[in-house]
Amino acid sequence: MKNIQIGAALKTMRKNRGWTIHDVVVQLNDLYNIAVAEKTVYGWESDQAYPRTETLLLLCELYQSDAFTGNLLHIPADKSFPITADERHVIEMYRRHPELQSDDMLPSKNLLQIKVLISCPL
Repeated sequence: MKNIQIGAALKTMRKNRGWTIHDVVVQLNDLYNIAVAEKTVYGWESDQAYPRTETLLLLCELYQSDAFTGNLLHIPADKSFPITADERHVIEMYRRHPELQSDDMLPSKNLLQIKVLISCPL
């Protein structure tokens, strides 16, 4: 498996936005209701600890970085990749509900509604 330096990537993305660690802490709390200490973010950026997967994905959203999630998942930017039948089902259910795709929806609420839809048969 390719060695990914998550901490260095997180730090670079934060600095590219001109944010301090404190700014990230405030944004995570305000936008996603995730309370973390500044030393926690520092730990992530110095590879002393790693954020939960859900938090990492929200950090990618916060930094507006699709390329980062692609790199984490080892998906080349210029290539498509196969999806499973279950993944296709999730995408189809999501596309049937444009109300879930609104920019002003909170991600946590959006994810909860998607989970409910996934359990519904086609």
